[in-house]
Amino acid sequence: MDGRLPILDLVRQAWRLAGDALRPAALWLAAFCLSCGAYRAAGLLLPGWAAWMVLMAAFVIGVKTSLAIYKAQLPEAPGRLVQLVHANLATYMAYLFIGVFIGFFLMVLPGILLEASGRVELGPDTPPDVVENALRDMMPTPYGAVLVLACAAGGLAVSYLGIRLLVFGAATVSRGETMVFRTWPWTKGHALRLAAASVATHVAPFLGAVAIYQPLAKLAGQGPTGSFASGTLAAVLLVPFLLAGHGLAVAALQRLEPEDEIAPVI
Repeated sequence: MDGRLPILDLVRQAWRLAGDALRPAALWLAAFCLSCGAYRAAGLLLPGWAAWMVLMAAFVIGVKTSLAIYKAQLPEAPGRLVQLVHANLATYMAYLFIGVFIGFFLMVLPGILLEASGRVELGPDTPPDVVENALRDMMPTPYGAVLVLACAAGGLAVSYLGIRLLVFGAATVSRGETMVFRTWPWTKGHALRLAAASVATHVAPFLGAVAIYQPLAKLAGQGPTGSFASGTLAAVLLVPFLLAGHGLAVAALQRLEPEDEIAPVI
């Protein structure tokens, strides 16, 4: 295990691995993109339970796509679909657990700050537009700064969790067993460098996808066909984000996994 992660080397290797995985995983990437479009359209065409089933199908296809990418980047890795599904569900539960506490705090904090600032007396009959105007007026004040800092802290907490768990999927596929918080010690002390590398593999591709998607999605319309097209388009634009994100996880795993814990590939 390297004591100091080379950020530029991580980024270069991540994008090289992304290119290596594009062709082998192309069919599953296409299926995932179509499943995202199908889910968007299902919300308009199907009852709630049926739309939920489409979402579950999209989730399984998404995990299978992730497995195909990892298999292309980690030749002969023994990981199976059920293990990666388990690892993803466990990670989502961790995000949900932490997100509930952060979300609840950020939901009640604006009301507390509005009351403390004396701009409005909140009650069950307070019109929403009054609250919105008071909140807007509060933002340039120190109370607004407190709210901004709290939101930033919440975002950083969730981002920190994601960075520390960056290699769980790659480790699951590499070892052939479910790995989630067992990888937590491996990333200890490397969060800042992994975060810096993720700017080139996660943040930049994501922002680029959003910038391209916004004007194009308006052309698709709001009906079922437009929803299918916009959902599929969003997933297509995120393909570089998915490939490079998996590539960074593999590149980091190869540097951070303790040598005495590496399981032999059977």
